[in-house]
Amino acid sequence: METETIIGLVVGLAIGAFILVVFGLILQWLWNSTLPEVLGVNQVTTWQAIKIMFIASMLFGGHRVVVPDDAGIDTAAAAEAMPGLAIPD
Repeated sequence: METETIIGLVVGLAIGAFILVVFGLILQWLWNSTLPEVLGVNQVTTWQAIKIMFIASMLFGGHRVVVPDDAGIDTAAAAEAMPGLAIPD
C-alpha cells in the first residue's frame, strides 16, 4: 500500500470515529435530559447511546445501499420483480 493511501485510511477512520462519538454524545444528552423524567427509565452512558444508534439504524433502515449507475443492474427487471420498490431513474 502507498503511504498516501494508508494516511487517507487512518484519517478517514479517525473522522468516522469522531463523528460516531459526537452523535453518541448528542443521543446521550437527549436521552438523559428527556426520558428519565417522562418515562422513568435509567440514564445511559455514551457507549450505550452508540449501541442504541446501531440498533435503531438496523431496525429503521439506516443501512442504505447505494448502487452506482454503471453497476450493470437492470433496474427495469428489478422494478418488475419488486413492484413495491421505488427505483430512481
